Order: sequence, then C-alpha cells, then structure tokens
Amino acid sequence: MKYIVLFCLTFGIHCFSQELLFNESNNFFEFSKIVSTQDSLILNKFEKRFKEINLTGIETEQNSIYGYGFTNHLVGGFATVEIKYKVKIDFKENKYKITITNFILTDLNGSNPLEGMRSYKNKWIRIINKKLPSILSNIENIHSDTDKW
Repeated sequence: MKYIVLFCLTFGIHCFSQELLFNESNNFFEFSKIVSTQDSLILNKFEKRFKEINLTGIETEQNSIYGYGFTNHLVGGFATVEIKYKVKIDFKENKYKITITNFILTDLNGSNPLEGMRSYKNKWIRIINKKLPSILSNIENIHSDTDKW
C-alpha cells in the first residue's frame, strides 16, 4: 500500500511540474502548457499584461502574441546573471498555449544561449526551472487591477 501511495504522489508531482524540456524539432529548451478558457477577450488581456510587466518587442498577430522578458539570478552573492527569454501565446477556440523559450544568459563576460552552456547547462536548467513558476504567474496574472491601491 505504501508503494502505491508513493507512486501516486511521485506521478502527480511529475505530471504537473513546470520544467524545461528540449524540443528536438527546433533544438531549443522550452516550457509550454495549454490552458482552457472561455474568455473571448483573452488576446487583448494578454496584450495589456505584456505591457504591464514590461516585456519588449511585443508583436500581436491574429491568433498569437509574443514578447521578450528577463529575470535576474544572483551568483556568489555579488554577480548578477540576466536570464532573457521569449514568451509566445497561441490562441485557439476556448484555449491558449503559452510557450517560454530562447533562454539567453548574460553576465559581465557576454551572452550565451542555454543550449550552448556545455557543462553548466544542467545547473542553469535547474535554476530556470525554479524561476518558471514565478515567471508564469506574473505573465498569467491578467486579472490584476493595477489602478487600485
């Protein structure tokens, strides 16, 4: 009985975890998920949200929107590494797919794509996986009201 409970817990955590996966068709690490919605104005809400959270290079098409964002990671207590990424949301009837990809790490020594990090790649994947929940919640917080205070 203990093994069944342990399996169910492990399986549930693995199925709903938010982590980067390697997409072999485009050779990039990415995170994606599909969300059901009944909101007919969802594209407009995400366009507004992208502007609120200061994503750059925002482009809106008929059934998609994308933009570029970044987050920081402190290394050794003093050096900051900027993690840049691309957010794309594709819309279909009653659902949308959010994809975060094109991770680029920038520090004082320059910029490197996540895919080119060689021996440090797994370390940075773990760091990005820890940051994904907060990145996603920030993007998907389309019902926030910034006018109230």
